[in-house]
Amino acid sequence: MRGHRYPALMLICFILFPALLHAEERIVEVRFMGNFTIPDETMMSMGGIVVGASASSDAMEDIRQRLLETRRFERVEVTRRYRSIGSGEDVVLLITVREKQPVAHKFMFLPILSGSDEYGFSYGIRTTAKDLLGWGERLSVPATWGGIRQAALEGEFGLNNPVAQTLTTRVGVSQKENPFYDTGDFRKEIRAAVTRRFDRFEIGAETGWTDVDFGSEQDDFAVFGANFVLDTRQDINLPRDAVYTGIGWKRLSFLRGRAGINVYTLDLRGYKGLFGQTVLAAQVFYSTADAPLPAFERPFLGGANTLRGWKPGSFIGDSIATASLELRIPLSPLRTAYHTGIDFFVDTGAVYDHGRSLWDARFRQGVGAGGYFLIAGFGIKVDVAYNMRDSFRVHFSTGFRF
Repeated sequence: MRGHRYPALMLICFILFPALLHAEERIVEVRFMGNFTIPDETMMSMGGIVVGASASSDAMEDIRQRLLETRRFERVEVTRRYRSIGSGEDVVLLITVREKQPVAHKFMFLPILSGSDEYGFSYGIRTTAKDLLGWGERLSVPATWGGIRQAALEGEFGLNNPVAQTLTTRVGVSQKENPFYDTGDFRKEIRAAVTRRFDRFEIGAETGWTDVDFGSEQDDFAVFGANFVLDTRQDINLPRDAVYTGIGWKRLSFLRGRAGINVYTLDLRGYKGLFGQTVLAAQVFYSTADAPLPAFERPFLGGANTLRGWKPGSFIGDSIATASLELRIPLSPLRTAYHTGIDFFVDTGAVYDHGRSLWDARFRQGVGAGGYFLIAGFGIKVDVAYNMRDSFRVHFSTGFRF
């Protein structure tokens, strides 16, 4: 009988010994990282974590899910560490979290002050929220009064696919006074555009709808368009040794019986650094339509943004061509938060109706000098120009037009 005891004892050891080697892992300590505003005790409670409880893979996943279900974290990682090599059942939980930003902290408020002598100054506020919906988007609500009155909801969404990188949207209303017709222009608009950037190149497409009340005239139309841009500017406020080329097409499809119209634009700019900080800047702009445009879409000539020396909205047509040459001389040191300087310029431009040729159009000129002040994205520019005929005129704008 004694000989039969040894096999039984060996069988018992064979069964129990592995169990002793693989004793259940238990939580002996918990360490948190990334919980900047939430105390560790609150983290323990939200995760249902108890020292001495099981540290199995299922238990760790349960802790992670409970923390995520609180909706206070963007990301939760639960990993385990051992106190020592010889203490395999004593587990230290390392929990790393990324807290969600409080909703109130996602909003920014920026003042708006922009305009030129064509429409006057516009002032207001832009409210911007980043990742408010959790899609990584940027939402903005600009609201302005003054020369251009507007209220809109704008969105920017990252797509990051081979076709498009960015989707921008806009829904809004606006009102301004047309300087040529002295008539109110009230619009309701919906816009959506996608863009794709390749180094210095950018291509884009847009679509939208506009409802316009222009004096006694009412109309609405759909917009389809595409554009191509080459932009080597490092600083859009004070570019130097750079070029900009913009080519665009859009189709206006009217919804009340009017035939559709195609509009084509070309925008060429160049900036050459000369001595010191001095820059010679030039622009050629051309826009033409393949049919007569309605009054509310016709471009006008005259004013700070087209032809200085002439009253804003002096001339109007279906097509417009302008060219400008400026010598810009900064006066402030290069490495300062603000920029001041003077400039000397010559402008020329013409507008003409459909059916006429650019070569038959009458070009008018303006020459003059001005000064500017730029700081933190805000600028003011004042120019005094002579129309090469009989009068001088003062123009203002919030920064350079090109």
